[in-house]
Amino acid sequence: MNIFPYTIRDATEADAESIAFVHVNSWKTSYTGIIDPSFLETLSYEKRLASWKEILQSKNTQQLVALFDDQVVGFAGFGPALLESCIDHTLLNDKTANIGEVYSIYLLEQHKGKGCGKALFNQCRYHLGQKGGEYFVVRALRDNIRAIHFYEREGGSLIGEINISIGEKSYPESFYLFRTEAL
Repeated sequence: MNIFPYTIRDATEADAESIAFVHVNSWKTSYTGIIDPSFLETLSYEKRLASWKEILQSKNTQQLVALFDDQVVGFAGFGPALLESCIDHTLLNDKTANIGEVYSIYLLEQHKGKGCGKALFNQCRYHLGQKGGEYFVVRALRDNIRAIHFYEREGGSLIGEINISIGEKSYPESFYLFRTEAL
């Protein structure tokens, strides 16, 4: 009997420290070989903590955490699309469309490939659908092959790319479009 070992719940302000820890550590493992190592070395737990305290207090977006043995091992954030017309797609440029966005899904390395990311993703998809959205987008660095494969397996359609700046370098970022109803 295989029991899913993770609990997914809404994040609270008390989760800020744990989310910051996961955020910094996940970036350092997920983006090694993708993002300039000198930038990854500058990632600061203290800056992430301050940022997460603000995010969790703002209530402008929704955040979920994944727990394993009562410890936060992953998180996801979602809400209204923050695309600002950065890619040209008919649906995304429709001002009447209710489009959501999954802003982030990050896990500690030892919890990847065990269904935790998929559970977080599906909860985001469900909540975005409950808020009346029919579609949502996800962004991923094009060279983050693990994330790209995950989003493609989950039914995402590549709808465009832009270049973004991280540190002092530019990286291609891919946009995937999903339907909320496909659970």
